[in-house]
Amino acid sequence: DEPEEFEQELLDSVEEFGETIVREIMVPRIDMATVSADSNLTKAMSLFLSRGHSRLPVVGKNIDDISGILYVKDVARILHESPAKMENTLASDISRPVIFVPESKPVDDLLREMQLSATHIAIIVDEYGGVAGLVTLEDVIEELVGEIADEYDEDENEVTQLDDGGYRVAARYSLVELGELFELELDDEDVDSVGGLLAKQLGRLPLRG
Repeated sequence: DEPEEFEQELLDSVEEFGETIVREIMVPRIDMATVSADSNLTKAMSLFLSRGHSRLPVVGKNIDDISGILYVKDVARILHESPAKMENTLASDISRPVIFVPESKPVDDLLREMQLSATHIAIIVDEYGGVAGLVTLEDVIEELVGEIADEYDEDENEVTQLDDGGYRVAARYSLVELGELFELELDDEDVDSVGGLLAKQLGRLPLRG
């Protein structure tokens, strides 16, 4: 039988899934929420509550110095069992091991690695060893089934149609998704985002306005 629309979209997503690399779906380093290694657990819990995440990378002297992942459930356990330890325990004291993967890794391989290692977050590194971003298990699953919104997700439109017929597009918006929106082939081997394509075409970073 002919698949229904949702079924066909899922089949198409599975086919594209095998051709996607983690760089295309990662949260870029500029948007990463992190916690300092020398922050105590009281500060860390405040950060968890304000950002709405359940896991945060623990950073040292800079964003490229990630030593582990702090889990909110580990902090909550200490808050419940030994509240007095919250002030004197550092994020680095109870962080868990972190896995690093190259930005060129296929997403289906990453999913398999996450399943085997029972981890929900991976730090993505570029060819020079610097941190490029992070990917969560939710990011990977969303590649298959579409956006999974929760109460912490910000309701922001990455593409907005304007009164004059034009569009306002977020710089981080996926080039492939923009192409699909207008039925155009916008795939580019050098860049993944609208902002990246704009900078490539101009040969410089665009100025405001």
